[in-house]
Amino acid sequence: MKKLLVLVIVGLSLVGCGKSEVEKAKAKAEMTEIKVNRFGHERVQNQLKDARSAEFRNEVSYCGEVNAKNSFGAYTGYKRYIAPSDAIVIIQGDISPAEFEKIWKEHCVSYANKY
Repeated sequence: MKKLLVLVIVGLSLVGCGKSEVEKAKAKAEMTEIKVNRFGHERVQNQLKDARSAEFRNEVSYCGEVNAKNSFGAYTGYKRYIAPSDAIVIIQGDISPAEFEKIWKEHCVSYANKY
């Protein structure tokens, strides 16, 4: 009888240990963001001279900044990138500054403001 009572008490105390729906949704959103960032890294690295030297910062979804070494082994300085798919990877300097700004504002700034 005592064993049954102890098991019931332990079982009831563990019921409240699960995550709430809000916590689960937040964890899922964080995991999705991590996956999107990782895919963005891979897409950008495929465009670089020295992919292993890539350093990323200020990432939101598939946008961010990257610094990597050039052919001479020197870091080029951080450049913004937009990498929504394997077929579309734009690194600042690849297109005209005006066009890049337009795309950046449409896809990156608006996304960052949502969250």
